[in-house]
Amino acid sequence: MNMDLIKAIFYAGLPVQIFTFLMVYYAYHKGYLTSDVKIQDAFKDKKNPDKKLSKINKKNLLFLHSKWVTFGGGFYGLLSLLTFIYIELEQTVQFLIHATGLQSFINLLTFDAILSMIIESFINMIKSLLWFSYWPNVFEMKSITIWFIATYIGYRLGANLAQRYILYIEKQPK
Repeated sequence: MNMDLIKAIFYAGLPVQIFTFLMVYYAYHKGYLTSDVKIQDAFKDKKNPDKKLSKINKKNLLFLHSKWVTFGGGFYGLLSLLTFIYIELEQTVQFLIHATGLQSFINLLTFDAILSMIIESFINMIKSLLWFSYWPNVFEMKSITIWFIATYIGYRLGANLAQRYILYIEKQPK
């Protein structure tokens, strides 16, 4: 079997499947989704299906679901959110590894540091919106198409598994 395919399945497909399962499961659990609503329609205004959720309605969602909607919802939004989380966590871990003590943390409280973090977060948001160009710099990909397909299949499987699991739980006697 092609080594690039194996890497794509384990480094992209499975993590996206797990993250999708969790996001969709909690969307069902919190009532954003029901079994009669397609996942891509979940975050639309139910009274006016052609209109997306307003900013006020987005604030009522869980934090990660709100960010998912902000990034566009669906597959693209989920990958953008996952990329954003990865970038922010990586930078946080790098800071903690290179922190030299209490002074490193105190330096974070300066105006320049706070402004720098806001700008960096904005740049990270742009990078995450362009996730398809970000990940080839993280993983060695011989075929981007294989990675994309593995990621999309992971997304679809995760969403379908979450939906089936919720339906299974609903059928259980209480």
